[in-house]
Amino acid sequence: MTETGIVDAHIHAYPAEVAADPAAWGRARAEPGWTACVAPAGRRSIQGWADPDAIIADMDEAGVDACVMLGWYWERQETCDLQNGWYSQWIRRHPGRLVGFAAVQPAAGARSIEALERALDSGLCGVGESLPQAQGFTLDDPWWRRVVETAIRRRIPITLHATDPAAGPVAGPKTPLDAYVRLAGEYPEATFILAHWGGGLALRGAPGEGELPSNLFFDTAASPLLYDPGAFRRAVDRVGAGKILYGSDYPLILYPGDSRRPGFGRFLDEIGRAGLDAGERAAILGANIRRLLPPGLAPARKRV
Repeated sequence: MTETGIVDAHIHAYPAEVAADPAAWGRARAEPGWTACVAPAGRRSIQGWADPDAIIADMDEAGVDACVMLGWYWERQETCDLQNGWYSQWIRRHPGRLVGFAAVQPAAGARSIEALERALDSGLCGVGESLPQAQGFTLDDPWWRRVVETAIRRRIPITLHATDPAAGPVAGPKTPLDAYVRLAGEYPEATFILAHWGGGLALRGAPGEGELPSNLFFDTAASPLLYDPGAFRRAVDRVGAGKILYGSDYPLILYPGDSRRPGFGRFLDEIGRAGLDAGERAAILGANIRRLLPPGLAPARKRV
């Protein structure tokens, strides 16, 4: 028998009440960064929306076994707690199909660690997506260091948003790629996933051409908005297929020029034509993220 199964390591999910009026919802919760991202004033948003039932339907249509729901880099710990509560409910409703990472706001101090422990006790199995610049903390902040130490103790990964300095404003706020590399070096027992090809690190290597720490991994979220399909071959040749995790950033609209509906299929088709061999595809599309998640919480492997 062979093991198969696609696992998307980077999606986001919200209930229908958020999708109904995201701008009003974000304003009511004092989350201006999120609001500006998903409902920008004066221009068309590329944010799509899907509740858990819609996510499962789209997964079934595209042959996706499981998805990792990432938290957002909220500015208020109360919003982190709200999203963590949604995720805890949804992973129980869809066991083996949906897993979740915990949102956390280290700037909230001790409350953030207490809330993180509760979220992990409820079945969430990672931390992130975190972004210091949007959340108002630094990588040297002692409460952020407590988050990292908690992840090490729990043996769970941390996903950090990473922006390519060459990608322009669509990629998000500038992020300290060299500081991410240093952080990984300081905590070799931690597992860090840098979103969006690590802001280009997976494609171009470390700043100053230094070697990347072995505990850095890279997801492919939003790749069609940022890079050509050749990014897959370039990244595999530079960092190896074992370091790359398929992530879509669903329900973001990845092909806004000709589609307004979120989905998984077209990006997966693009990956299928990216010049990867069967082993490389299997690693990227599911095996790698399964290996990084706690054994009792990782999506079950499908055998055919």
